[in-house]
Amino acid sequence: MNFPLSRRSTRENFPFPAPGTVIDETTPCLIWVPVDGATGYTVTVKNQAGDVIFAESTEKNYIYPTTPWAPGRYSWNVVTHQGEERGWQDFTISQHAVTFTRPNAREVFDSVPACRPRHLFFAGDIETLLCDHAGELQTLKRNAELAYRHGMPTPPRYAHDGDELPYREFFGAYRDYCDRDLVACALLYALTGDEKAGVHAKELLLTICDMNPLGPCSLHGEFGDEVGLSNARCLPAVLDLLHPLLSEKQMRYVAATVAVYAKQCEERIRGIDYIHNPSDSHVGRLPAYLGEAALVLKGTGVEDDETLVGWLELVLDIYNGIFPFYGCPDGSWAEGAFYSTSYTKWYLPFFSAVERFSGISLFRRPFYLRYSHYLLHFCNEAYEVHPFGDGYWCHPEDAEWPGFFAQDPYRVYAERFGPPILEERRKKLPAPDYFRLHLLDIFLPKSDLPFENTITGEAENAALFPYGGYGVLHTDMASADDICVMARASRYTADSHRHADQGSFALFCGGKALISPSGYFGRQYGSKHHFGWTKTTIAHNVALIDGMGQGTDQHTACRITEFDGEGKHFTMDLTPAYEGRVTSYLRTISLDEGGMTVTDKIEAATPVEVTYPLHTLVMPRESDGKVLVERDNAILTILPDPAMTLDRITDNYDIDLNKGEPEAYHVTMPPQFHIYYKTEKAASHTLTVRFEVEKEENK
Repeated sequence: MNFPLSRRSTRENFPFPAPGTVIDETTPCLIWVPVDGATGYTVTVKNQAGDVIFAESTEKNYIYPTTPWAPGRYSWNVVTHQGEERGWQDFTISQHAVTFTRPNAREVFDSVPACRPRHLFFAGDIETLLCDHAGELQTLKRNAELAYRHGMPTPPRYAHDGDELPYREFFGAYRDYCDRDLVACALLYALTGDEKAGVHAKELLLTICDMNPLGPCSLHGEFGDEVGLSNARCLPAVLDLLHPLLSEKQMRYVAATVAVYAKQCEERIRGIDYIHNPSDSHVGRLPAYLGEAALVLKGTGVEDDETLVGWLELVLDIYNGIFPFYGCPDGSWAEGAFYSTSYTKWYLPFFSAVERFSGISLFRRPFYLRYSHYLLHFCNEAYEVHPFGDGYWCHPEDAEWPGFFAQDPYRVYAERFGPPILEERRKKLPAPDYFRLHLLDIFLPKSDLPFENTITGEAENAALFPYGGYGVLHTDMASADDICVMARASRYTADSHRHADQGSFALFCGGKALISPSGYFGRQYGSKHHFGWTKTTIAHNVALIDGMGQGTDQHTACRITEFDGEGKHFTMDLTPAYEGRVTSYLRTISLDEGGMTVTDKIEAATPVEVTYPLHTLVMPRESDGKVLVERDNAILTILPDPAMTLDRITDNYDIDLNKGEPEAYHVTMPPQFHIYYKTEKAASHTLTVRFEVEKEENK
């Protein structure tokens, strides 16, 4: 039996804290890689003086002490019950660390009041909510009118043979009935007493409950899980909001349906051993839904209190400990901007309810406190694209995934944790014509818990997110013609919704993309184009070695090795991504008022050819040996290294957008353009490429 010190697959959590790490949370959740065959572990922690301050055993691969530790240096060790020892490792709790008090399941459950509504807000909150959200209320009324016209959903038929609406098309349409129409009408009824909205919401609710929660509507996903995810997400809150309109029989029917989905949530969480393997993004939504069900079902009689408390214990164990896997202590979201704006909303109703019931906030952890700074740099709704990862091309109004890039991604985070520039940006967001997806957090009451955020500083024109592996530089973030470069070199590799794009960058002027990622899903996740182009290195702005891109497993993790925010430059070590085809690959990016310079230093054991792809959203043109990308606010001139030769400019993908898809499901997306440079073979390459940006006033 060996005690592994590093992850063995992309599914496993990252050991935390890593040796030598300075952390900003007390007490931390201590995480290690599980040992095959171990029946349990004993964890020992010593302070700087060598005194044992903590020693406990667990069957899990993590543990979180509940008594805060003072700032200072600590060491910790893990020993299996079979005697295998990991070894002592040091970490430091910073002077500014946030004290996180972990809520207890039984105490939270016992504090749930008998009143309705109680889940999203109390009746006493409504007057203030209507005053604070007058604009949102008008949008909600438009949503209700849309729901009346939209009518009732039909059951899914994609489990049958025939030409019925297929899974991808059905669940996209189903979100409009469930996540949008049902929630909007239930909210309008609970907030204003609008009877028409209540009657329509009730009919929608019962119609949805009439759809068998097994089969195509199940969370177990044999036919796909998206319909089940919508139901698990929305039904608990709607049951609470519509409670006065439901007869005793109807209430028990709806509550029993909620309980079925809750059990499926628990089965999936336990079934994949989520606590050991927390990378499954769909299962990562489920703890919140299971927790909401436990809170809402109290008093309904469909499940005994011990079962509900047991659900809460599982959920709070996750939120008190390993969660979020993709949300990092630096505030970044490793799945990219598109997914971050939705995945950071799924748990908001549950967090808010726990806070109001118990007076203890799950938000008091570094990721949640710092996430607003990631939003500031990477999720600006005014930007043309939002690298990195799947969905980078989507906006809230896109018909492809309406509202999944949240219409207001800043809600809760900006108003609670700043920085002020983000809340100012939020206030300037135009009022939406309709709410498209994320309605459950719109009318959450503001928190009245006193809290000082001691770990998040002011907004800067340069930011490093070392855990997620993101760097961003701006010439002037507040300026309309700001030049900005974003890059990624991450411990998170190219599985799930991430791409083989270690070291890739995107360049913007005034939010317009001059250099962009390329590719789309096609019709859906997993299309030939998606897997054969979008997720591969050639679709991004980083080198191929002898025509081959980067690997995808956990061994291809990279990192940002140097970052100078004032000097506006940083360096990334991309060596592991190329799986031994290079002995060293260092990329340095620097930004100035005139543009950006990228220098690649590549060493190999034998001579290699470098292909240097760049991608744009408009057709580039050649002029006097230079390549120009012209936008309405700027002209980009690409000045390659003398060792690089322009190979071609094309608007073709290696794998067509619709390859392998039936003609009836072909999609049309905006064209993209690809520039390829190449070098001669050499064992050592130093390639410096200048990206000069001429702004509109200087054109």
